[in-house]
Amino acid sequence: MKIDQLSIFKDLNPETITFLEKKLIIREYKKGEFIFFEKDQVEKIYIIVSGRVSIHKYTQKAQKKIMYILGSGEIINEVIFDNLPASINAEVFEDTAVLEYFAKDFKIIMEKDFKLTYRIIQSSGRKVRRLYRQLKNTVPISLDKKVASKLWKLSKDHGMMCEVEENNSDTSPKKDHWIGLEFKISITYLADMLGSTRETISRELKKLEKQGYIKWIDKRIFVKREELRQFYRK
Repeated sequence: MKIDQLSIFKDLNPETITFLEKKLIIREYKKGEFIFFEKDQVEKIYIIVSGRVSIHKYTQKAQKKIMYILGSGEIINEVIFDNLPASINAEVFEDTAVLEYFAKDFKIIMEKDFKLTYRIIQSSGRKVRRLYRQLKNTVPISLDKKVASKLWKLSKDHGMMCEVEENNSDTSPKKDHWIGLEFKISITYLADMLGSTRETISRELKKLEKQGYIKWIDKRIFVKREELRQFYRK
């Protein structure tokens, strides 16, 4: 495959692309499979070609805490270069194709091409900023605002503009613009992302839907992103 179609490899030196294409391994995973588990000794770096991967940990009470949902072009495990066991679980969220490189091979080309090294640093930095936001959301704020904040972030990372039909008893149906998540997501999964129960998150979603901030259609969420942002920042 032409790996320079992925954002992380765009505009790299031709020699870098040639080296990476010779060394790559492409593997396909089915939804629900694990690429690796926490505490595994991982020797490869993984980059998503298509599909999505969920990154999560388990609390001391064995509750799943989802940290990220990663998509095409994103690196799953930049921290492999510290030679320590994996600190997270990488579970396939939907059928996914992944590039695999042995860390020792990837490190060789990083030493020769700083632009690639810089992309790795940027990727790691984005994850750190996400963790900072998640830490911020652990302070005492209302759960409805936590849910709104999470939906806003999901729509920012994985959303697309859609037209959704609006039904009004006084007028004929019309279509309005919403941001729809590109994938279906269950209430249970959202609860895992927020460290709460399914029942509690279901109640908060109904509140947000009643206020006109979100719609839930066939397990797919549509949001009014700017309105959500204003709501959780109040």
